[in-house]
Amino acid sequence: MTKKDMAQAYDYIKDEPEVTLFIQSDLELYGLESSEVALYAFDEPWDCILLKYYSDFVLYSKKEQFNAKAVAAFLARQEKLIVISAKESHAKLLQPFFPQIEIYGTYLCRCNKSTFKQGNESSLPTKMLTSEDAPAIVKLYQQVDEFKRPFLEHPKEKLEGVVNNYTNGGVGFGVFENNTLVSAASITALTKKGAMVVGVATHPDYRSRGYASLLVNKVCSHSFAQGLDFLCLFYDNPTAGAIYRRLGFEPMDRWGMLKF
Repeated sequence: MTKKDMAQAYDYIKDEPEVTLFIQSDLELYGLESSEVALYAFDEPWDCILLKYYSDFVLYSKKEQFNAKAVAAFLARQEKLIVISAKESHAKLLQPFFPQIEIYGTYLCRCNKSTFKQGNESSLPTKMLTSEDAPAIVKLYQQVDEFKRPFLEHPKEKLEGVVNNYTNGGVGFGVFENNTLVSAASITALTKKGAMVVGVATHPDYRSRGYASLLVNKVCSHSFAQGLDFLCLFYDNPTAGAIYRRLGFEPMDRWGMLKF
């Protein structure tokens, strides 16, 4: 699609702002005339759309069923694939075409500004992260099981993505021990109304100290103070879920990722 399709694209994704947050943010930030982002529509009227950001793809369809065979054939022709993301129900329709790849499923949650339950302030020192901290962020994620595979296998591209995020409005906070980043949380997919909380990670040697809870609270407080209406995030384990629910996050849907 090109610039002339922008209005139709925005109209297509407007009813599910949580599910389409990544698409919305990339359209707002990059438009459809950049080398970083491309948007494809399948069939007419549209059966589904597919957003490409570097080597990552996000699929969205307003239907329960879509032409998964056509989408899978298109994806198979791509020079490089790192992640395909979609509603878990849609990811399950794509997975049979990539039998060697398992679906990584998570909960997709949302917290509104009006329902955010701000946690207690802590005396623990935190630092607002910048693009200059990108190498430290990548190094941290390379040591955390939930994140390390893509950051070890594609370090250059992941470093560029972190720098891009912080250069284009992303915000993050971290905890440093002995000048080493040991815990971090950020927002990405920033739109006029919302954003996605991502990269909530603590080095294994520094867990059970409340760092993750502190940083997510900090990121949320900052984001809502800056005027955002809502935040979303993913989680897949009960411990993280308990932290997020205490802050006001509620499950909206299930999200699925095929990681190559």
